[in-house]
Amino acid sequence: MNQCPVTNKPKMPETLMDRLKSETAAAHDRTEAIPFNECIIGRTMPQSRYAGQLECWGRVHHVLETSLDASQDPFIKMVWPGTAKRAPLISADLEWHGEADAPEESRIATTEMVQWVESVASDDPVKLLGILYVLEGSTLGGMILRKHLSELFDIDGEEGLAYYSVHGRDVMPNWKLFKARMNDGVPCPEAQQRIIDAASETFDRLGKVLMGLSQGLVATGA
Repeated sequence: MNQCPVTNKPKMPETLMDRLKSETAAAHDRTEAIPFNECIIGRTMPQSRYAGQLECWGRVHHVLETSLDASQDPFIKMVWPGTAKRAPLISADLEWHGEADAPEESRIATTEMVQWVESVASDDPVKLLGILYVLEGSTLGGMILRKHLSELFDIDGEEGLAYYSVHGRDVMPNWKLFKARMNDGVPCPEAQQRIIDAASETFDRLGKVLMGLSQGLVATGA
């Protein structure tokens, strides 16, 4: 009987994106456990509170995208294409959704996060890629939320949904391109670790904003 020879193939090293997924899993799960998005899916989200989230997210995207544009860091130049910015899209959505209701706790947490992003841009700009990883990854879940928001607020078309329509039908192809740029653009293990640490902190800081935004909301099954 023929037998295949046993070979000890060297284990392929983990890519940066593999490490980001595994090493930020706990922080990601903590953020996902916050019931804000459940109120969108369960159709209990007031439109003004959704606008409040857009207002907070818009401030974070603005400072991040401005910082990425201004950075001369070689790793950032390899990864950040400078296209498909989401801050202008959020501004357009806010005009459609009207008055924003963001509780004070969420505003404070957003201000603290904006100040943190500014300090990262000044002191260790490669960590901006960890923040970008979290926010770019949110486009995947956005495909599901977009449908619910459309039905919840009776939106026909893309007006009012620009934030979740940033890549149109090309969400997965764009995510694959982003993964490739991250994996190819940051080969240095030491820089990778700083990016991973920043991504975990980003989840936690966004979680504080979402906790503030969840005040007074009734989630599905509550």
